[in-house]
Amino acid sequence: MNSIKLKRLAALLLAAGMVLTLVGCNKDDAGTDDKGTDSSQTGEKDTGVDNENNDENDDEGNITTLTEEEYKAKITEIGNKVGELTEDVTAAQSQATEDPQGALTSLTETVNQMRPLYDELANLAAPENFADAQAKIKEGAEASVEILDLTLEMMELASNPDTIEEAQTKMTELTEKMTSYSDQASKLTEGLTEVLGS
Repeated sequence: MNSIKLKRLAALLLAAGMVLTLVGCNKDDAGTDDKGTDSSQTGEKDTGVDNENNDENDDEGNITTLTEEEYKAKITEIGNKVGELTEDVTAAQSQATEDPQGALTSLTETVNQMRPLYDELANLAAPENFADAQAKIKEGAEASVEILDLTLEMMELASNPDTIEEAQTKMTELTEKMTSYSDQASKLTEGLTEVLGS
């Protein structure tokens, strides 16, 4: 791969990283706004989906409504995990100029870790008093998953020198989607504020 293609790939990686940072920052705010229900922090950097006792599925797979405390704690837990992953995006951005392929690998892993967190956030079984807020959160989280999927597709194309032009086209599509995403992101932020500010 020649230096021009490397520079293009680095630019795509930086753009992808900026998208992920934007997507992640809403949940990062959620992780810092909670008032004392952050019982999920264990000091570990576990970025996988957690299926502990406060999960919304019982042993038979039936969905059970979370208590208000469990719901807030779960949102905080997810927010903290996404916040940690956002730090990984920043590290990959720094790596992109000198090691584009390594940065691409790091960003791809980060996207794959973020996606189930947004899926989990969208499908939390909120208590009834937070039903409206959860609807906003769900809409924003689903939009975030769409952005993550598009970003992952673009990065996979960018990793192959033969599809670098197609990756640039995908980046244009991603940029256009970000315009409509901003409205949904504001609903996500609004929903999170309603939950964690109460």
